[in-house]
Amino acid sequence: MTFKDCVTPSSRGFVFVTKNYLLSILNHKVFPLATASLFSITMLNATLIKRIDITPELVVLRVEPDAGVPEFKAGQYVALGLPGAAPRPASFPAEDPAPDPTKVIKRAYSIGSSPTVRDYFEFYVAIVPAGSLTSRLAMLNEGDRLFCGPKVTGHFTLAPVPSSAHLIFVATGTGLAPFTSMMGLEETWVPGRTITLLHGVRHLEDLGYRDELEQLQEARGSSFRYIPFVSRAAPPASGLSGHVTRFFEERLAPYTPETHHILLCGNPAMIDAVEQVTVTQGFTVHSKKEAGNLHYEKYW
Repeated sequence: MTFKDCVTPSSRGFVFVTKNYLLSILNHKVFPLATASLFSITMLNATLIKRIDITPELVVLRVEPDAGVPEFKAGQYVALGLPGAAPRPASFPAEDPAPDPTKVIKRAYSIGSSPTVRDYFEFYVAIVPAGSLTSRLAMLNEGDRLFCGPKVTGHFTLAPVPSSAHLIFVATGTGLAPFTSMMGLEETWVPGRTITLLHGVRHLEDLGYRDELEQLQEARGSSFRYIPFVSRAAPPASGLSGHVTRFFEERLAPYTPETHHILLCGNPAMIDAVEQVTVTQGFTVHSKKEAGNLHYEKYW
């Protein structure tokens, strides 16, 4: 059986490989070269062009889609994927049950790069050993192929926020991504607007983008304040200990429902806690049915 015997042209010009052929390759234990080649032709449509390891558990990935970067709004997300047959670190826990090796595992990730960046998408990813996809993304090297969804979607944008409103961005962990995208747009920096970014992590080394954010704070002056929160170690000189909820519980800076909009992204427990505090302070949750000044995107 040859590759040519097992591909089928489609009406759109794509080539599809039969599942039986893929299984025959797996059964003959020649996956690493042959199957990877097949998936690169049939399903993997993007290339990892840059990998930046923040810690062993946190990585920044720059992905170049074959079809180019489509138009999108800051704060939106897109799907990434790898086949179930893609390798995982040997030290990670075994999967039970194991995924179908011939199917692509897909997950949605917020885009961290600005819409003005037309060469690639940037993603801030937490590597979870038991995660179906991230345990495979952990093995990617620059030049490797992966799946990137053709459609960008999501409603967590600045579209419903008045240009006159001051902004408080609140993130935990990799929930920082949509805010780096938003701050990469000059139109976000409306004259007279102030932006406060609260980033909560467990350990100091988990403060991804810290250098860039400190440089942005210096460049933007009084219009931008970056406050990192570290819960399980000493914070940097510019940060605070504890959780981001402390900012609202102790009112560490002036803000009001009339002048500010709060945007939350990350751990649902953080979002619930901040919502509970700020609703008592007069903020209302934004929804499709009712405009509000408290917006959020939960990660799971």
